[in-house]
Amino acid sequence: MTRRLVLSYLSLTVVVLAILEVPLGVINARSEQARLSAKVERDAVTIASLAESTVEGDAATANMTALRELARRYAADTGGRVVITGRRGLALVDSAAGGRGTGTFATRPEFRAALRGDVATGVRPSHTLGYDLLYVAVPIASGGVVHGAVRVTYPTSELDRHVRNYWLALAGIAGIALVASTLLGLSFARWIRRPLAGLETAAAAAGAGDLSARAPVPGAPPELRQLALEFNDMVARVDGLVAAQRDFVADASHELRTPLTALRLRLENLERHVGDGGGASLAAAVAEVERLSGLVDALLALARADAGVAPAEIVDLAAAARARVEAWQSTAAGRVRLRLDAGPPVTARAGGFRVAQIVDNLLSNALRAAPQGSTVTATVRRTGPRAELRVRDEGAGMSDEQKARAFDRFWRAGSGGGGGSGLGLAIVRRLVEVDGGTIELRDAPGGGLEAVVRLPAT
Repeated sequence: MTRRLVLSYLSLTVVVLAILEVPLGVINARSEQARLSAKVERDAVTIASLAESTVEGDAATANMTALRELARRYAADTGGRVVITGRRGLALVDSAAGGRGTGTFATRPEFRAALRGDVATGVRPSHTLGYDLLYVAVPIASGGVVHGAVRVTYPTSELDRHVRNYWLALAGIAGIALVASTLLGLSFARWIRRPLAGLETAAAAAGAGDLSARAPVPGAPPELRQLALEFNDMVARVDGLVAAQRDFVADASHELRTPLTALRLRLENLERHVGDGGGASLAAAVAEVERLSGLVDALLALARADAGVAPAEIVDLAAAARARVEAWQSTAAGRVRLRLDAGPPVTARAGGFRVAQIVDNLLSNALRAAPQGSTVTATVRRTGPRAELRVRDEGAGMSDEQKARAFDRFWRAGSGGGGGSGLGLAIVRRLVEVDGGTIELRDAPGGGLEAVVRLPAT
């Protein structure tokens, strides 16, 4: 953003400089040429007035020495060339030929104009010399009669140098203006970018679940200050709503545990008073109470996962998996083989309590889906910058559609075999995301389902 803002300022500055400086440069070039033309014309008129008495007489017998000396001195002093012709265009004086005139200039347009009594000025290229010449031709006349013409040519190199220096000065001014514009643009862009960066950081943190993030307000432009205030107010309201929902779920789940426990005890106490005909119904009622208790425990776990209050620490993922596999051995005994494939310690940055819950939920799901006599395998490995936990069962697996919906809350696969609250994988995903990890479900080699958890390794 800073670069785009600075480029926009520079573009505007370049346009303004072009609008101002290009006409100035063109006007200066024309005024320099007009000034030089006026100077050369003034010199040509002066030479014509001095040559009038000499040219008016007989050119063949007139004394031209002084006039030729004047042309030589002028050429030596100014670098210009002086040519003086008679009324027929024959050269009488030519400073380029040592002062003595040779040849005719009657065919030259400027001499034709001067011999008609007009003044001719302009710039023309000299193919012989290889550069441009500024010329001025004036008539030599007295009493309204033209007796000859004087032409002064002057190389435009000096004019070009003045014009070039002026353009360089304009370029220097433009460079200073661009540098100043860049510095001011950077300062202004940073003034705008700083609160925007704070707002962007706060938005990213809020999007990642940190509803305590707030955008900085002081020092921002008025428009951005208002935007930051509205964003902070929105996040505060969302935080309040989420906290209220989380507290409600936690409170309701906590309050339900006591009556459910009491209900289960009462049902178990009724077992000795119920005959054979009511045993099945009583067992079903006890099972339903157990399911509700599991659902309440899952809601409490989910509320704690959403809170994400426990800070991350360095956890040995292999040791945590080994402890939880040993704890589940008694549950799996006699029905499913539970195996751990873990080598040396694999450390991850995560919450220790969250890691234990992740392993417990994945093992619970895998044992529920595993058929009699099959094997559930937990594997821990280090893969690049990630610590990886895999739990694989040999059950029926899931379709792609079921795997896509498996992390939805309260969703259960139709072939799940009953049981479960539909919150296990939702809890696992939330716990994994709190620590900056990922989870995915894959088809296991040879059949079944494999859950892959990746956490930041240390």
